[in-house]
Amino acid sequence: MKRKRILAFLLVFLLGSVLLTGCNTNSSDQSNDTTEEKDYTIQITDDIQDIIDRGYLIVGVKTDVPGFGYYDAKTKEYSGMEIDLSYQIAAKIFDTTPEKAKTEKLVQFEKATVDNRSTLLVEHSVDLVIATFTITKDRQEAFLFSDSYYSDYIGLMVKKNRADESSLGTNAITSIHKLDGKKIGVAKNADTRSHMLLYFKQRSYNIAPYFMEYSTYTQLYKALKDGDIDAFAVDTSILNGYLDDSLTILPDRFSEQKYGVAAPNGSEGLIDAVNVVIDEYKY
Repeated sequence: MKRKRILAFLLVFLLGSVLLTGCNTNSSDQSNDTTEEKDYTIQITDDIQDIIDRGYLIVGVKTDVPGFGYYDAKTKEYSGMEIDLSYQIAAKIFDTTPEKAKTEKLVQFEKATVDNRSTLLVEHSVDLVIATFTITKDRQEAFLFSDSYYSDYIGLMVKKNRADESSLGTNAITSIHKLDGKKIGVAKNADTRSHMLLYFKQRSYNIAPYFMEYSTYTQLYKALKDGDIDAFAVDTSILNGYLDDSLTILPDRFSEQKYGVAAPNGSEGLIDAVNVVIDEYKY
């Protein structure tokens, strides 16, 4: 009798275990089934429809920043992260792939510089500017900006070593503290100079360099190589595109720069679409 009760208990225990296992399996399956994929579709608003009707997207890009926006005059090809982003946005607007957006020439590029980026937007010469354009409060009041797709800091590039004829050592610049009285090259109309001076002031650095403005990064690079300036100051992402064996980027970093895609006012639908692309491609 006792043996029968034990067998009956074991049978009930095993049956309960099977039922519990089945319940857990179904619960897990249901959990997986309810996982929703993110929706990356866009709304075709009036501003986007205008671009579709035209047949291509117009984007202002840099042509002298390797890795971001660069134009090779020999191959007549654009390359870089911001070029890729342009094709991804066009692909979203025209419901195709970035590869087809490129082969079907669904993007028309316009040269954007530090000098003319704002003008391109004010005059509606482009739909978007994707040109290492830092998001600032003042710029957000003038234009529409997307979420940031890249963050960087201002840095300094100098020659590695340079003989000092008046001593037994060198006068190589090894840190920001050695910039007093030196000539620093910056891009014309950029806010690099104001960021640097604020950085010195906040840390009570007794540093008073001279600032020299140049219209292009290529001119800044040449000025540094020729010895016309002692340091080239701009975002490190830009500096890396000009780095060679004779130059080095100092370890000092300051003033975070968040790049955004800019559009003229009235292009809210387009900026919403850009944000979808930035989110989808995990910029």
